Amino acid sequence: MKRVLIIAADFAPSSLPPALRARFFARELPAFGWEPIVLTVDPSCYSAPVDHEMRALLPESLDVIRTAALAERLTRRLGIGDIGLRSLWHHWRTMRDLVRRERIDAVLISVPPYASMLLGRAAHRLGVPYVIDYIDPWRTAPYWRLPPDRRPPKWPLAYALARLIEPGVVRRAAHLTAVSAGTLDLVRAHYPSIDVETTEIPYGGDAADFAYLRAHPRRHGVFDPGDGFVHVSYVGACIPAMADTLRAVFEGLRRLKDDAPNVASRLRLHFVGTTYAPGGVDRSVVMPLARAAAVDGLVDERQARVSYLDALQIMLDSAGLLVVGSDAPHYTASKIFPCILARRPLLAVFHEESSVVAILRETSAGTVASFGAAGPQHAAPVVRDWLATVTNGTPPPATHWDRFEQYTTRAMAQRLARVFDRISRAPAVAAGAHAAV
Repeated sequence: MKRVLIIAADFAPSSLPPALRARFFARELPAFGWEPIVLTVDPSCYSAPVDHEMRALLPESLDVIRTAALAERLTRRLGIGDIGLRSLWHHWRTMRDLVRRERIDAVLISVPPYASMLLGRAAHRLGVPYVIDYIDPWRTAPYWRLPPDRRPPKWPLAYALARLIEPGVVRRAAHLTAVSAGTLDLVRAHYPSIDVETTEIPYGGDAADFAYLRAHPRRHGVFDPGDGFVHVSYVGACIPAMADTLRAVFEGLRRLKDDAPNVASRLRLHFVGTTYAPGGVDRSVVMPLARAAAVDGLVDERQARVSYLDALQIMLDSAGLLVVGSDAPHYTASKIFPCILARRPLLAVFHEESSVVAILRETSAGTVASFGAAGPQHAAPVVRDWLATVTNGTPPPATHWDRFEQYTTRAMAQRLARVFDRISRAPAVAAGAHAAV
């Protein structure tokens, strides 16, 4: 087997999206000839809450190297909390020693955290080709169009760092991957003169995690599935660009409330993990729109992020699942894969050009209310009818699981392995590169 070093400052027991992606790859890559070594941080260094049960999802044979990081209580005095920055020195030293001691054929760095990108430059100097894997683009101009109080804190500093660091990292990368083609398009648009190959690799769905929860169920505290109400859930962030889509959802709920009040009264719509706002800060997009549509009595919002396993348990305990997209054609949602694997009635309200629409139509895994340039307002009747059907009881969709196979985490790891195969055979990677370090 060839070896890939996966640099993941966030890793299990963290359940943040970068940690999940690194875990998916690390578990599946050996099936395609690549032995992963994960370089991460000791969980005691994380600022976000961790879920120690996530360790149960790791393969016993996986080689995980956990380093220290600068203490947050010290770096916060300088305004630095990012785990990528705090672990940068420790990861550089560990990677250098590992490459000198053992054969490493490729390095994978998923971002965010974006500071870890700098380790790609270091890998290049050590003679090892590296891949930058984008979960989100670093430079995202739309934040500049928001009012200052709606922008993420320190956004101007992050944008300046991106302009300073990212070009050189992208230029020397052996390959770029990302969760969506739209994300890769945004990166290429910033660096049109840089010629580097790219591959779209979505998150994919992992049935094994659901199998674990079915064998080890847990309480999530969002609702009681046995309280007699029909619970429909949306789990994930709700950004301002989703406002029009949410208006269409609440208009559909309002129509059901007006047409069939006895049916609507049994419904409860839950929006969970909708913002990244710190405790006590209200940045809700959901509840103001629900109040405007006069359906707030049927809607509940939890802005705080929930752990990955809690999110899956909420899906399993729900009578139906809702997924909404933004007004951007390229917007995709990695959460569509666990929603399909939960095997619950599913409604997706998305732009017609989103990959979510194509995936659901191909697999017959749910109902689609798509919209074009005119906007999502015409989706309200579909929402109303779907909510009525779920409330009155409907079986799970007859999903074409053979067609879904191409969207599993194993299929995505195979795409990544093919990337590693190409870059590790490239002429620029000399056979004696490691020996020369």
